[in-house]
Amino acid sequence: MEAVKQRNILVVDDEEHVRESLSAVLGREGYVVHLADSGERGLQLLKEQPVIQLVISDYNMPGMNGVEFLKLIRERHPNVVRIMLTGDPDPQTIIRSINEGEVYRFIKKPWDNTLLRVTVYFAFETIQLEEENRRLIAALRRQVNVLRDLEREFPYLSALARDEDAALLLAEADLVRTSGS
Repeated sequence: MEAVKQRNILVVDDEEHVRESLSAVLGREGYVVHLADSGERGLQLLKEQPVIQLVISDYNMPGMNGVEFLKLIRERHPNVVRIMLTGDPDPQTIIRSINEGEVYRFIKKPWDNTLLRVTVYFAFETIQLEEENRRLIAALRRQVNVLRDLEREFPYLSALARDEDAALLLAEADLVRTSGS
């Protein structure tokens, strides 16, 4: 039986009590929680800990706000799912986070622990599905390459190879479309 993969979360907030509270709630659920007190430190941890799959970041932080931080994560670590934690009531914060940081969800401060746990649970379900999609597309790509090799040896298989190429393109387009949401 395959061992259960650890689920790693990075919590970034300049307030220690927020980091500790989130760490306690998520740690009780079995998640491995890494903590950072700034966006700069969060980026450093992401570089040092490539196992991190999910980031929960505060919006209002000195130096680098949450939108700027999540935008950098999107660019440098596109497979890391991003959640914004904010007490800011301005809807523009949410809009900028979606447009620039491609956040998965928002959690309002003060948060509800049950809603937090459910949101994180479904974030990891999304992560697992995206990993499976990438694995399946890689397998399909390998099969298409085998078919291309066969086509060179057996030219009459070309019609079959074209159908497989079309299937690969459709699968990749679907993955790009669903990963962006």
